[in-house]
Amino acid sequence: MNMRGKTVTRLEITRAPDGLAAPPAQLGGTASSACAIAIIGAGFSGTMAAIHLRRLLPPDQVIFLIERSGRFARGLAYADTGAAHLLNVRAANMSAFPDDAGHFERWVEANAANWPGEIHRTPAGIFATRRFYGRYLRAALHAEISASGGTVRLLADEVQALAPTPGGWRLACRSGKSIEAAGVVLAAGNLPASRPCDGVEFRDPWTPAALADLQPDAPVLLVGTGLTMVDLVMALHARGFRGPVVALSRRGLLPHPHEVIGQAWPIPTFTSVERGTAAGLLRAVRAQLQAAQAQGIGWRAVIDSLRPITADLWYDLPEPERARFLRHLRPYWDIHRHRMAPPAAATIQNLLGSGGLRIVRGRVREVERRPGDATVTFDNRATGVPETMEVQRVIYATGLQGQRAGMGLLPNLLAAGQAQLDRQELGLAVTKSLAVIDAQGNPARNLWALGPIVRGVFWECLAVPDIRVQARQLSQAIATSLTFAQPR
Repeated sequence: MNMRGKTVTRLEITRAPDGLAAPPAQLGGTASSACAIAIIGAGFSGTMAAIHLRRLLPPDQVIFLIERSGRFARGLAYADTGAAHLLNVRAANMSAFPDDAGHFERWVEANAANWPGEIHRTPAGIFATRRFYGRYLRAALHAEISASGGTVRLLADEVQALAPTPGGWRLACRSGKSIEAAGVVLAAGNLPASRPCDGVEFRDPWTPAALADLQPDAPVLLVGTGLTMVDLVMALHARGFRGPVVALSRRGLLPHPHEVIGQAWPIPTFTSVERGTAAGLLRAVRAQLQAAQAQGIGWRAVIDSLRPITADLWYDLPEPERARFLRHLRPYWDIHRHRMAPPAAATIQNLLGSGGLRIVRGRVREVERRPGDATVTFDNRATGVPETMEVQRVIYATGLQGQRAGMGLLPNLLAAGQAQLDRQELGLAVTKSLAVIDAQGNPARNLWALGPIVRGVFWECLAVPDIRVQARQLSQAIATSLTFAQPR
């Protein structure tokens, strides 16, 4: 294939290396290049930005991929943990490359025998574990590094601050290293928050301590009933935990399971009036559902047809309508749009039937913590009166919540006025072309962001099918905006 005058060969990746870390030679010395692009964060978003930029930029262009953990192409979602969390998207839609839909499926077939138990074949499709997908992503990055001839460089360090320079940005790292770059891409995942933990109450459900040292029979409270709750329940089940688990949310809604889709539904076209309000979009989607039902097509196909246009629909919604959607419609959207893999759904149903899991409609009012346990007071929406429960652990599984607190690069950017939050405070404010907006409302020069950190602007940018497109689009924008990237 030809990109901007240079030939790019398709890389067929085979097995992933067991680990992918920055080689010692790439960690030492001065990490600078007058025309470098620095990508901060090496989860899926940062990894795919690096891969696309490597293919679009001149062959001698240096790309720094910086990851504070030193573990590249994993991120929180695809870390090699002890729990076999399943992806909630079919393998058929998990290719890292938007122009090669079968890329991951081919990798699955070539590598499934090497990791037995990581692939689940169901009538609704093939579902892989998150850690298996992490191996795939590391293999893709490893192949790209090999093809780059050394221009894609891994740096295990934490960027703490950015300072503008005449030629771009200077990155100040925890190690004391200073990195000069013409442009910077923020791919740091979710907006960091202050997540206090005292051993009983956990705001971060993914910290290993959240499920550690549990008494085998004492209750655990999970606040939230979405896919994060499902992952935690599956992890508890895999660990052999047999105590009661209570999952509490205001509406008590569970994600629907994936099923066989059958016939696809065409991408709908909405009028400007329908696109102008959350209620208008709701009526328009309901009309699509009714039309599909009349043709014997299920609702899943209709919801899936919205995926290519969801970001644009959200971007065009006025801020008050976005707030209205978040307040009233988001829970219903989430359970239809973000579904459980069939094996996970079966486990959840079995636990509900046996009493090992109980779903409660309510809202936490107070958590009285003590060493080793807590008394939780909550409003029970079924009875209409406050109740209490004694639990050994309270884990918040409410999904992503925008908060200002925390330490690190992003809070420092906000404090310096180099960035601002979106109006809903779900992440950073960016332009439609993903340029970061500073405190004065101006697009920052050669500073971009992508992935979950911009979810407040684009909403559906949390999963692979959405981020892979965003990464390619951002890379194309960078390649055309920087003078050194013009065709020679």
